[in-house]
Formats: sequence, structure tokens, C-alpha cells
Amino acid sequence: MHLTGEDTMDLQHQIMRIQQARELIAEALQGVDIPQIEAMLRNADMELHWALWNLGEPVALRPELDYAAHADMS
Repeated sequence: MHLTGEDTMDLQHQIMRIQQARELIAEALQGVDIPQIEAMLRNADMELHWALWNLGEPVALRPELDYAAHADMS
């Protein structure tokens, strides 16, 4: 499959949006005290994590390792 410059920009925009969504989920996870909500947020993040992986982006082997990296930056 050959990507044009426009396709590459669309792909980069898509990757950026997925990364932003993961950041929002990581923020929402901080202080959540309802186990069902925490599980749903973690599941959503896992799906986004694998979306990035399938797009060829470097991600940790396990999504929760990315949470630790986010917490270290806060």
C-alpha cells in the first residue's frame, strides 16, 4: 500500500488524537474510586493502546506501564 503525503498527515493526525484520548483517560483514572468505572476506563485505554501499536507507534508492552510514565510526568 502506498501512502500519499495527505494520507500520512491523516495518519499522523489520527495517531495524535488517539494519544490525546489516552492522556484524557489517564487523567480520568486519577482518583477514580468506583471499580466499575476504573475497569471501563482501563479497557478503553487498552483498546487505544493496541490501536497505536497496530498503527506502528512505539508503545509499552502493557498499557499500565504507560500510566506509570504519565504519573511520573505529572
